Amino acid sequence: MFVKLWMTSNVLTVTSDQPIIEVERLLREHRIRRVPVVDEGKLVGIIGQEDLFRAMPSIFDPSASPEDLERTGYIKAGAIMTSTPITVDPSTPLEQAALLMRSHKFGSLPVLQDEQLVGIITETNIFDALLEIFAARKQGARIEIKIDRKPASFYAMLQVFKKCEIAILGIAVLHDYSEEHQLVTLKVQGDNLDRLIDGLWAAGLQINRMHAEESDSAPS
Repeated sequence: MFVKLWMTSNVLTVTSDQPIIEVERLLREHRIRRVPVVDEGKLVGIIGQEDLFRAMPSIFDPSASPEDLERTGYIKAGAIMTSTPITVDPSTPLEQAALLMRSHKFGSLPVLQDEQLVGIITETNIFDALLEIFAARKQGARIEIKIDRKPASFYAMLQVFKKCEIAILGIAVLHDYSEEHQLVTLKVQGDNLDRLIDGLWAAGLQINRMHAEESDSAPS
């Protein structure tokens, strides 16, 4: 999966000469935490809630006068923004973007293509991708299978699913589950789950855990 599949394309932006009081209002009204700063179509920075908190005195600070609060509100966004934001492009693998966000403790990253801002990838986008990978919104059974690291074992597992006509909705692999094994988690659909379980055991594959979801609809 790549960033272009999950990024938000309609990006809210501000300019470097906008007062930070306007930036704060924009973040609050749209319930976002960071916003790119764009001048004449070019990304020049990014500004987030943490920048605003550092720049604006608290209304609960007894040492801050009304004049201080008003004056601070007219500081320009360019004065407190991060002027060299880390960016990704639409073809960046999603996991690489997530790693950058995790390493730098960012909640979002601007997406540039040919030096033009084309989107933003956020924590919410990453969460949505994770839900899709695990088919969280689809009805089915969740199976965890412990297999060794040999490619043949993975192929044998897939053959059992094929033989039992079980559809795989989502799949994830925890490669470093143990020294000898990897843990494969699958979301599946099909009417032959009992046959599937027998087939997996017969193929020498260990079922670590299985959970069959019940339908949300009440019986008639």
